[in-house]
Amino acid sequence: MTMALTRREARTREAWAGEGGGIRTSIRHRSRRRGPNINVDVNGSGSGRGRIAAIDGLRALAVLGVMAFHFGLPLGGGFLGVDLFFVISGFVITRMLLAQWANPGGVRLGQFWVSRVKRLLPALVTVLLAVQLWMHVGAGYPMQKAANGQTLAALVYGSNWFEIFNDGGYWQVDSSLAPLTHLWSLAVEEQFYLIWPLVLIVLMRRMPTRLRVAIVAVGATLAYLLAAVLADPANTDRVYQGTDTRSGALLLGALAALVVGSHLSTWVTRWWAGAASVVVLAVLWVVADGGTLEFYAWQLPSAGLAAAVLVSHLARGGALLTRALGWRLLGVVGAISYGLYLWHWPVWVFLTSTPFIAAPVAQIVVAFTASFVLAAGSFVLIERPIRRMSGRTGWILGALVVAVVITALSAMLFQPDAPAEQTTGIIVTN
Repeated sequence: MTMALTRREARTREAWAGEGGGIRTSIRHRSRRRGPNINVDVNGSGSGRGRIAAIDGLRALAVLGVMAFHFGLPLGGGFLGVDLFFVISGFVITRMLLAQWANPGGVRLGQFWVSRVKRLLPALVTVLLAVQLWMHVGAGYPMQKAANGQTLAALVYGSNWFEIFNDGGYWQVDSSLAPLTHLWSLAVEEQFYLIWPLVLIVLMRRMPTRLRVAIVAVGATLAYLLAAVLADPANTDRVYQGTDTRSGALLLGALAALVVGSHLSTWVTRWWAGAASVVVLAVLWVVADGGTLEFYAWQLPSAGLAAAVLVSHLARGGALLTRALGWRLLGVVGAISYGLYLWHWPVWVFLTSTPFIAAPVAQIVVAFTASFVLAAGSFVLIERPIRRMSGRTGWILGALVVAVVITALSAMLFQPDAPAEQTTGIIVTN
């Protein structure tokens, strides 16, 4: 018994070290009831053993929903794919931290934050550099001005607050002036990654399981209540993009991670729990309207709760949905979902702001095709190789610093000249 436990701890410790060096990382949990082991890949590498394939499928649906919404397809609530991403991120990151907490060394904050930088920043900087090149080669003054501010905000993961304080009008924004406005959600996640590990350590040290679960549940509830209270029908941007008002979904994902495997979550294995969550999400993805007060009063919290139930259901091995969402093609899309999210909006803005393709249907087809090609290239040439560079963290971080500096200098030093007829400054939009 002792030897088996020691080996298990050694495997967990090795898995955590792998996250920092780009090796696949997984968290194993065995339900108290008889059943299969559940594995959660925390770095979203897109391939390999030790994954819940259905979670990859869920990532695929999330990014496809957002893309459909942005490309003007008839999916009015497709933007709720962002909230599904929030729940998945909260769940996966919390499970990773809990696995490290179980080790003798405890949570290693520095290693955790470095792993997030290695996982997320390289692909982001690539997109920012590509957009900067486009701005300097052929974009007009208003777009260049907007993109420079958005680029600098994205480099410090402050895009959401940048957009809020610039009051660009998220739901009424002219897409030709907003090539990087979609990065607000990445900023919310990164800010959560910075704060949540510290909060989780306090909860794990000071409180019993039921109390910490209750506190996280209250935190999620307060976030949604704050959104409902602050929502202004004349300007919902502050509520829609604020870290405080949008952390509810991330906390619901963290809550799911805390309760999955305990007797508190046995009901989520029932078929009706998974079916109900799918129905709720399907309805909301059709009818939700982010510019209304009803959205913050009940649609947004309903979407977050349904997503948390669905993620918990999949993590506990709900058979029917696990098979459906574990479809291999969905898994492939889920593996490159981060790149798809990064690239799809700049691609769409480029296509709709240039005269190359005028037909709307052709624009949509080209946008999907180009987004998938660029995301696949990012995954194969940038994201996966960096994760596999075990033991080269210093070199990777040094290269990232150089890339960030080049991007920042490009946005700061190469400012466009205003047209002669331009007499007033523009508002930088999201």
